Amino acid sequence: MSTDLPSFAKSAKELSRNPLGIIALFIVLVYGFACLLFGFSAGDLESFERQPIIWFVVLFPLAVLALFGWLVSCHHDKLYSPKDYRDDNSFLKTLKQKAIDASESSKDVTDLLEYGGEFSIVSEQQELIEKQLGQRDLAIEGQTTKILVRQLAASQVIAWFEKTYYDIFGSQIALLQLASLKDKVTDEEISKIFEKVKHENPEALGSWSTEQYLEYLIQSKLIEKVDKGFAITVRGNEFIKILTGSGYSAEKNL
Repeated sequence: MSTDLPSFAKSAKELSRNPLGIIALFIVLVYGFACLLFGFSAGDLESFERQPIIWFVVLFPLAVLALFGWLVSCHHDKLYSPKDYRDDNSFLKTLKQKAIDASESSKDVTDLLEYGGEFSIVSEQQELIEKQLGQRDLAIEGQTTKILVRQLAASQVIAWFEKTYYDIFGSQIALLQLASLKDKVTDEEISKIFEKVKHENPEALGSWSTEQYLEYLIQSKLIEKVDKGFAITVRGNEFIKILTGSGYSAEKNL
C-alpha cells in the first residue's frame, strides 16, 4: 500500500497538467471514494441509506460519459495544455484558427444584421416591425431575433417592390426616373408625358385624366405634390434604386 501511494501521487501530478487529466483525476477520485464508502459501510447501512449510493454508482459513469461526449464534440480544443501540442507553432496555430472562426462568425452576424443596408427603406420597415412588436409587449432580444426581424423587413420590402413593379406603368417608371434627377417635375412636364402616353394608348387611357394617371403614384407614396409640380419621395427613390440594382427592366407597357 505504501508503494502505491507515491505511484498514485506521481500519476495524479501528471494528470493535473492539463484540463483533460484534471477531469479524469476528478472522476477517479469521486468514483473511488463512493465505491470505498459503499464497500466499507454497506453492511452497516439500512436499505434506504444504501439506495442513494447505489444510484450514484450506477448513474455517475453515464453522466460522465454524456458530459465527456459534449466536451469532446463542442470544446475539444480546451481539453489540452500547451505541453500536449507537438510544438509551440501547433498551439499558436490552434489559437489563431479560433480567432479566425470567431471573426468569421462575428462577420456573418454583422452581414445578416445589415442585410439590405444599401436601401434605407429596409431600415424603415425594420423600425416599423420593432414598433409593432413593442406595442404588443414583445421583447426584441438576442442576435437571432434581431436577424429575423431584419430578414422579415427585407422580405416585406421585396414583396412591396414586386407588387409595385407589377402594377406600375412603364411611363410612370420613366416619370419617377425623371423626378429622381431633379427637384421636381412641373405640372406642364407631367401633362406632356401623359398626353404622349394617352395618344399612344387611346383604347386603355382614352378616358383618363392627368389626375387619374398620377393617382397610383400618389397613393403609393412614390411622389408628392409640391408647388407647381410633383417631387419624388424617399419611397419613390428607393423603388428606382431597387429597380436599377436588381436588374429589372424599366421598359413596360403603357
